Amino acid sequence: MITLDKNAQVEAVVTESVVESFSPVAHKAYHEMADKPVVEVDALTQLHANLEMLQDLQTRLAFVMREVRYLMKV
Repeated sequence: MITLDKNAQVEAVVTESVVESFSPVAHKAYHEMADKPVVEVDALTQLHANLEMLQDLQTRLAFVMREVRYLMKV
């Protein structure tokens, strides 16, 4: 009987914690006290910035590859 009572308590605690984890307050879509405020950016503006960064990274990689090829020849 003592074992059954202990199991009942554990089961009740687990059930309560599971119910709390599904509450909408537990899953926030934003952070109220974040270091950086939430800033909405236009999708096309963000795409343009991403493409510029990608082009910059591609040119840097091409430069490094040229340097590596040069060092392998020497």
